[in-house]
Amino acid sequence: MLAKWGVVDFAGGIVVHATAGFAALASALYVGKRTVASDGTHNIPYIALGAGLLWFGWYGFNAGSELQVNTVTVSAFVTTDIAAAFAAVTWFIIEKIRTGKPKLVGF
Repeated sequence: MLAKWGVVDFAGGIVVHATAGFAALASALYVGKRTVASDGTHNIPYIALGAGLLWFGWYGFNAGSELQVNTVTVSAFVTTDIAAAFAAVTWFIIEKIRTGKPKLVGF
């Protein structure tokens, strides 16, 4: 059905993300809300480092899955970059609307 819409499941990404999403939802529903409120302390450099490593790692997963350099590899690389950039911009817009100023930490 998705192929009719032009969707290409490169390296099984749809299965990976659907499974991870449902597992995260089930885990969150099982664990429930926190019993102790968070004190709000976060390590900003670690957050930035983790996001950067995750972003960089997706290049190897998405573009590297082709095992050769061709137009599919370039398309996967560019799509990965655009998706991450739009996710970051969306995060900052939501934070600006919710709290009045964009933050790296979020909620």
